[in-house]
Amino acid sequence: MLITPYDLLVPLGEPAVLEVEVEDRWMAFIDPPAVGVEIELEGVGRATSGKNGFATFDLGILPAGTHRPVLRFNNKSIEAVVRVVPRETPLIIVDIDETIADVTPAGFIFRRVRDVLPLPGARETLKEISRTMQIVYLTARDHIFTRKTKLWLRLNGMPEAPVYLRRLTRYWRTASREHKFRRLGELQPNFPNMVWGVGDKPGDAAAYAARGIRPIIIAPGRPQEVSADVPCFPTWKNILEYIRSVERTREPGRGSPEGSS
Repeated sequence: MLITPYDLLVPLGEPAVLEVEVEDRWMAFIDPPAVGVEIELEGVGRATSGKNGFATFDLGILPAGTHRPVLRFNNKSIEAVVRVVPRETPLIIVDIDETIADVTPAGFIFRRVRDVLPLPGARETLKEISRTMQIVYLTARDHIFTRKTKLWLRLNGMPEAPVYLRRLTRYWRTASREHKFRRLGELQPNFPNMVWGVGDKPGDAAAYAARGIRPIIIAPGRPQEVSADVPCFPTWKNILEYIRSVERTREPGRGSPEGSS
């Protein structure tokens, strides 16, 4: 059985609903919905998966900060991340593969977590950025790699933040650009201040720009199909310097990720 809770970023004062996908794990990428499976959320209660394989838990209105609800099924524990911040908090969207992790999407599937290195400066830069902005990790990885992805982030000291992977899409059916455009659309109505988006592919830049987010590309040179108005930098140090220079010219009072814990 595959149990996947989907991380959430929630505006302060709004109710949070945790979605959990329950699937029969036959083999990689063959995991049909599991119907009628009861799972428990610590301190909240039990829910049963519907015909689409999803169970939902009403978490109510949570205080600002990071919450880590724990699901239990067959003596196993699965943790989600629910982050609650003011609606006006500035957001930075960050890709993972070839952006903060020195691995391709395909490479991550086959390599051990400890063999995947972070890009130089990624950890330090994101920690600095997280002081004034809320990070959201947005990746085109399949949801079956949720646990492996979070383990890599934790082992490499990346700031804890919601991880948005594929939901109801598969890589052979939905292009990375379209997947990211859709998932950003889930955030946009609640968070109007999505400021920056960092990735390594033209599709990343296109998805960010289509949602009104300023794209930044990390790459040795300018990838084909990336327009000249999109800043491209070879290192995270360059990215931090650029963001700082732009933010210094912006008006104060844009908010910050309050309630860190």
